[in-house]
Amino acid sequence: MSKYRLTRLALEQDASVRDLMEIREASQATEEDLALAHDSFYVRRFFEGHLSPKEMRSIGFPWSPGLVSRARASAGGTLAATRALLEWQLPFTANIAGGTHHAFADRGEGFCVFNDIAVSARMAMAEEGIERVLVIDLDVHQGNGTSAIFAGDERVTTFDVHGDKNYPWKTRSTSTYDVALPDATGDEEYLALLREWLPRLFAQHQPQLVFFQAGVDAMEKDSFGRLSLTRKGLMERNKMVLSKCLEEGVPTVITMGGGYSRPIDNTVEAHADVYRAAAQMYPAQ
Repeated sequence: MSKYRLTRLALEQDASVRDLMEIREASQATEEDLALAHDSFYVRRFFEGHLSPKEMRSIGFPWSPGLVSRARASAGGTLAATRALLEWQLPFTANIAGGTHHAFADRGEGFCVFNDIAVSARMAMAEEGIERVLVIDLDVHQGNGTSAIFAGDERVTTFDVHGDKNYPWKTRSTSTYDVALPDATGDEEYLALLREWLPRLFAQHQPQLVFFQAGVDAMEKDSFGRLSLTRKGLMERNKMVLSKCLEEGVPTVITMGGGYSRPIDNTVEAHADVYRAAAQMYPAQ
């Protein structure tokens, strides 16, 4: 849990990007916001602490008022980033949290209560007239909740690169494109895959809005990752994705996703690299 605060502090203290980004506190998502992608009964029961012990075990946290605030804030950050992106016509905005891609419409799972990407994409389609959304999910764990929520919705393309033998095992769903990687996949194979896929995704689907779930748990020695990307490889991954979005002129929201290295410092730096890349890339154009 400490990585969220530590990543924000790392960015605030980094002189190389301090003047290139503005960090703001976002409002918490409302019940009405969350109902854009979630069953209202589920949202209300979670707010009031009425989920069953089994449902809370699936989420992975004990219920508390603090957990309610945290889940609402995580979704609220991505909502605020999406609204700012479209209102101010920026190339990139980001949430230093979010990417909670295991949350389904009617239940939470895998430390994810609400699906911030799904809520924000639905908001953009309902309020801003967006008709084509691309979700690029590069967390090492498959975004089963996101792909399930958008199953059958032709407006949303879900592209998911994940570890084949990793979580989730029993509740995996089907994305528009799933790319499952063997254990120990390294930089060369991973980056070659992205070079092949990214041009195809933009050419075939012509997105108007991208959500980049930028989890860093594919990094070598991550406690739950099983892949073998280096920090340098992840930095190249970030550059490839963000450069393509910039090249195509598609506004992009970045969310944090997973990262579980020990010591946590390695994960914090890898997360901060994502935001640094976005901040440094746009002024250079």
